[in-house]
Amino acid sequence: MGERSEGVRHDDGVAVRQRVVNDLPDCVRALKAVHAADGYPMWWPADPAGWLSPVRCTSAWVAELGGAIVGHVCVVGGVEDPVVASSAGVSSDRLAAVSRLFVAPAARGRRLGASLLAASSLYASAQGLQLMLDVVDDGGPAAAVYERLGWRLVDRRFAGWTTPRGDRLPVRIYLAPRGDGSSPL
Repeated sequence: MGERSEGVRHDDGVAVRQRVVNDLPDCVRALKAVHAADGYPMWWPADPAGWLSPVRCTSAWVAELGGAIVGHVCVVGGVEDPVVASSAGVSSDRLAAVSRLFVAPAARGRRLGASLLAASSLYASAQGLQLMLDVVDDGGPAAAVYERLGWRLVDRRFAGWTTPRGDRLPVRIYLAPRGDGSSPL
């Protein structure tokens, strides 16, 4: 289980593959760069490797550039969100969330985030799951990226977590496009 897995490699030295346990120290290094540049995650976790593997994490992928891990995403199953499940037309047990998605600043502009989302979407489709994600509604570029990739905005609400200052930020909730390329419902 600790060996590196095969994934999709491109001629430009970019690869996306399933994460293995031995990848976690390199994932934490990339996450530190993201935290320093963007403040994500908002709260630096006491156990960053554990944070990258949240409860109900069903699978995870890494993006590599020239053999170095520069991005990460995981899928979390068992999402209890009746509003989103209803919007998707699925039962709650078929709803899963994209989580811990990031690309290190030095590797941005190569569509690695889109590649990581594609890997998680292929997995979800094979498992019969509907993917959702949430993003802070701060006017940043993330929402435009998700919409360009076909994700559909289904809700806006305040986050269930707070910032270090105690604020609850507005978030946008998106559903992934269906595996056949069409938008959900």
